[in-house]
Amino acid sequence: MKTTYTKEIRVRGEYDVVICGGGPAGIGAAVAAAEKGAKTLLVERLGFLGGMATAGLVNPMSEFAYNNKRVIGGIAWRFAKMLEDANGAIIEYPRCNISFNPEIYKVVAQRMVLGAGVDLLTNTQLVDCVVLDGCIKEIIVAGKNGMEAIRSKYFIDATGDATLAEFAGMEMLENSRPMQPGTLCFTMANVDTSSERLNIIHQKTQGINHQAMCIREKLLELKAQGVCVPQFGGPWLCTTLNEGVITLNLTRAAMDASNAESYNAAERTLLEDVFTFAKLITENVEEFKNAYVSSVATITGTRQSRRIKGIHTLTGEEYANGVKFKDSIARACHAIDIHLPGDEGQILKYPDDAGYIPYDSMVNENFDNLIIAGRAISADEDAFAAIRVQAPCMEMGQAAGFAVNICMKNGNIPVWNINRAELVEKVRKEGSFV
Repeated sequence: MKTTYTKEIRVRGEYDVVICGGGPAGIGAAVAAAEKGAKTLLVERLGFLGGMATAGLVNPMSEFAYNNKRVIGGIAWRFAKMLEDANGAIIEYPRCNISFNPEIYKVVAQRMVLGAGVDLLTNTQLVDCVVLDGCIKEIIVAGKNGMEAIRSKYFIDATGDATLAEFAGMEMLENSRPMQPGTLCFTMANVDTSSERLNIIHQKTQGINHQAMCIREKLLELKAQGVCVPQFGGPWLCTTLNEGVITLNLTRAAMDASNAESYNAAERTLLEDVFTFAKLITENVEEFKNAYVSSVATITGTRQSRRIKGIHTLTGEEYANGVKFKDSIARACHAIDIHLPGDEGQILKYPDDAGYIPYDSMVNENFDNLIIAGRAISADEDAFAAIRVQAPCMEMGQAAGFAVNICMKNGNIPVWNINRAELVEKVRKEGSFV
């Protein structure tokens, strides 16, 4: 059954660039574009910035260093240092994971974005777009003022799910295996974090998984005894910088985050599982005997959904072998990290050195004014499993913002037609190690 709906709506404004999605990639894109002079709007569906970092309680911000040297810089590192200066983060040397307080992350992100001169529109959902001859002319959003149109010369899709690209009709990559499962993270308070067994809340050491084995082994033991233990992964724990309060990345459910029915069903299951696990842990793990659930993430953490088909599809082999491209605009050093949707398993492949991300994986030749930044870029399932974390996503956003400025400077040329060498030089000058 279908219906036709027609309504005249007001145009909210016109911009040089509109970024959809206020997570790490969107933050990086907005700051980069605005600081170079573009009239910039950042649209976020929630009432605050940070995306999975804040609404999803995905902690830590992974990861800036590999083989004892920092490989990610630029706006992402500036943000990490701002967060540290606000007493909202610990930089866990030498790996340089950033353990953070999610509430302080929100306000520091807001300060950085507004300080760069970005117009910020929160509580606003992207619902559609208007495309003509390979150009997005305007996006349609719904918020406190109802439905509105926003026009722009360029658009950056930092939604994580390639939502704008999907609305525009961009081709997507197909999956060759089941999607990675989703996780609903949560925090527990009154935890005895002084225990030697919980040192893993500081994820400092390269090449190890940092699973909380005191919890994992107990849950597997209970499951073997016939106790009803929901599917889980890890678990991975992280400090929030509040004494005795930690985040738990533990729950796991198969889902397709691009499908409403699949996503909603997983959300309901995961919420029940949070409290099932909290009961099992407090009853069976000494460090948690007086603990309780203090918060549950606003949104379910999505590891995988859509990925665009770009000019170049980054492969896991290229990533693992550290292939450097002529248009490398960001780096990543996370393991190829594949979570399994049917059990407690995980596949980890550690690269010899940090990998590179090419600009050509962020654009499609059939769309002149749309750049994708973040985990939805053109990458196969292995490469995607490494580059989907926060630090490289913010660095990709930075490159997208700079790319828009190059396009405008050269007469509003197509995003796929820019001088790659000029873009690489821009991100290098910003402090990126490409």
